[in-house]
Amino acid sequence: MKILISFLLLFVHLNIFAAGTAYDTVDASKEYQKAENLINNKDFNSAIKVLKDLIGEDPNGYTKADLYNYLGFATRKQSKPDYELAEEYYLKALEINNNHVGALEYLGELYVETDRRDEALVLLDRIKAVAGDSSSEYKDLNKLLN
Repeated sequence: MKILISFLLLFVHLNIFAAGTAYDTVDASKEYQKAENLINNKDFNSAIKVLKDLIGEDPNGYTKADLYNYLGFATRKQSKPDYELAEEYYLKALEINNNHVGALEYLGELYVETDRRDEALVLLDRIKAVAGDSSSEYKDLNKLLN
């Protein structure tokens, strides 16, 4: 009986110890960088999975608006784009940071791709107001529109 009790106590102790180990933590910064690399390598489906796993994590080296912006970008750039979902992600990024220049640009690109030029022009004006007409985001969206 003493052996059984000792075994159970050891089992409980090990489980308590394991629950607090570093194995349960996520290095959000590394995972976000991983997602960026996947996007740069055009592996959008894998990037989406990594980014979705980060939604509940505390941002480290990025913002929640950055996260949703990249979710929108990867969703829009997949082989079968989901424009509606991508737009939701961009709008979530802008809800968090109304002046997120990347989300403004990418949402503008989505609007061009979905034949909503007037809405893209409004975003171009917002980018100009936030980042100026010499910013890469302004230039890229302006080039796409012209």
